[in-house]
Amino acid sequence: MPDPVLYDDADGVARVTFNRPDHANTITYATMQAFIAGLERAHASGATVLVVSGAGADLTLGRDKGERVAGVSRADNLRLILHANELLGGFPGISVTAVRGRAFGFGTGLALHSDIAIAADTAILGFDELAAGLPPLVVLTYLYRHVTPKAADDLVLTSRKVGAAEALRLGLVSRVVAEGDLDTTVERTVAELAGRDASALRLLKEFAAEAKSTDQRPAKDFGEYAVERLVAWIERGNS
Repeated sequence: MPDPVLYDDADGVARVTFNRPDHANTITYATMQAFIAGLERAHASGATVLVVSGAGADLTLGRDKGERVAGVSRADNLRLILHANELLGGFPGISVTAVRGRAFGFGTGLALHSDIAIAADTAILGFDELAAGLPPLVVLTYLYRHVTPKAADDLVLTSRKVGAAEALRLGLVSRVVAEGDLDTTVERTVAELAGRDASALRLLKEFAAEAKSTDQRPAKDFGEYAVERLVAWIERGNS
């Protein structure tokens, strides 16, 4: 049986690929465990860039919501989502997700937790959990940080699917390209990022996380804080 998730790293780029194309990369418990293991390897690798993608026509249909795993509680199963989101969002380098075909539920979450999400113009995204009878509470722990509350409520309450153009307007993805150009665009972006100073990328990502969260901002003037961080980075011999 093929591995449900493939992992590779070379030249500063780690790649984690869902590998169940015959099942539209639907994520089972075993697939989620393999995905988490791949993300952990990416963290340990020291890679500058992490690429998340799916083999075949779809990124993923999301989690197998009807699966029941013997010996695994529902809570422990659901907590895997939290762990995967934490690993992807907390990757110290820059994460890039290629969104092809359908990216439902956890698939849309992958786009949101990545630093850059590049979608094919034929991609379809959405949170379909409620349509399957499961209130997407975990989704709401992060969705309000990415889109307006009205847009978030509409997405989760209606379970409607959105095309790539609307996903871009809503802020679910970073950019949209022609489907035939997706792989080339992703690889060009990855090469550009991998060629940049790794410490500069990590500092920028750390600071961006603080800038996006008022809870994490220091009490002092944030502009002055930016100057202090940049000077400290330069004086460590980084420029």
